[in-house]
Amino acid sequence: MAIDARLQEGIAAHRSGNLEAALAAYKDVLTADPDNPDGLHFLGLLHFEAGKTDNAIHLIRSSLEQNPKNAAAYNNLGNILKLTGKTDEALDAYVRAVELEPRHAEAWSNITVMMEGATNNDDLLPMLREVVRLDPDNPDAWHNFGLSLMLAGHKDEAAEALERCLEFGADVWSDPIWHARVLCALGRRERAIEHLEGLVAADPDNAIARYQLAAVRGDDMEQAPEDYVKTHFDSFSESFDEVLKNLGYRAPELVAEEVAELAAGRPVPFADAIDLGCGTGLCGPLIRRHCARLTGIDLSPGMLRKAAGLKAYDYLVEGELVGFLRSDLPTRFDLAVCVDTLCYIGDLQPFMSALFSALEPGGVLVASVEHLADASGPDYRVDPTGRYAHTPAYLRRCTEAAGLAYQAEKPVVLRQELGKAVHGLVFQVRKPDTSQP
Repeated sequence: MAIDARLQEGIAAHRSGNLEAALAAYKDVLTADPDNPDGLHFLGLLHFEAGKTDNAIHLIRSSLEQNPKNAAAYNNLGNILKLTGKTDEALDAYVRAVELEPRHAEAWSNITVMMEGATNNDDLLPMLREVVRLDPDNPDAWHNFGLSLMLAGHKDEAAEALERCLEFGADVWSDPIWHARVLCALGRRERAIEHLEGLVAADPDNAIARYQLAAVRGDDMEQAPEDYVKTHFDSFSESFDEVLKNLGYRAPELVAEEVAELAAGRPVPFADAIDLGCGTGLCGPLIRRHCARLTGIDLSPGMLRKAAGLKAYDYLVEGELVGFLRSDLPTRFDLAVCVDTLCYIGDLQPFMSALFSALEPGGVLVASVEHLADASGPDYRVDPTGRYAHTPAYLRRCTEAAGLAYQAEKPVVLRQELGKAVHGLVFQVRKPDTSQP
């Protein structure tokens, strides 16, 4: 038997979905050569597809013992480790892949997604420093080197690395806005503005660049434009859940805990619940058992497609929040949840007024916002990320001005971002029930 030919037969069968033929071919290869690195690698991938994760990791590690220079095997090992929750080991595997093959695009993409949740940055930083030394024209390397420096607290050196990223041009990046946001946070506001102005000049219809430029300049805006929110979230609807997982994102769980406490004091589930800005549906499954009917609304069709796959919602609506709440609704809601959606609205008075008309008497809103702790300044403020933070006093005033009762607030950490905790508030609002004494 020609081992190489039999291996290729197995790979071809594997790619076509004929897993039995692929398994037979890989076994033939390994019977003839038990240490064949490619046979071990591809058999490992086959085991992973069959749900045998531990076997898959063992086989691919055995493959790498025989051929430690296989960048693709390290990347595949990283993918499996990441899916099993072994994030530090996964990141090590991806870094090993790019050390062997500095332009391995998939491994770099995986590193980028995982970097903000990394806990082994001390080990990662010297590796990335060496990669940019060996391959100084590698944009992915500079991007992740800058992020690693920032997580290590080396702000000036991080800013230099991220400015280097801008020199590669906007077309290199899937998100050409990201570097401007981070540079502004690192104190390079003028360079960020210069970059964003260039993007807007090149593409005046770019809603994301226009809004981000306005946010970085500190323009007076009452909310993020609809076209910005829709375009922004559509653009990364597929990776949204994974990105938030790596940020330690807890807002849906925090809101759901409040809903569970409210439900525990009721004899029956909430009759009609609405998830305002439901996104990919992160909150829906967590509150579903407390709701007889659950509707989700979001501006992004891409996000709604992901939410539909969860089968947690009875109805999903594409639309803008305030307009929806003001519309001729077929029902009034006894529960509304709003998870990190109000951070794209500065002036909350229209929202609260519309909410009053959409809630039934006694109905309650549980929502999260980013916390603006400085009570001596404005009621709300947009930061260079394009998100708004609000003061607790402002939340109360808006609520009461709309005829609602501000009931409770709780300081929380919503997520980790760029190595820092993002502080927020989970709060409750109730519509008075005048029929009750």
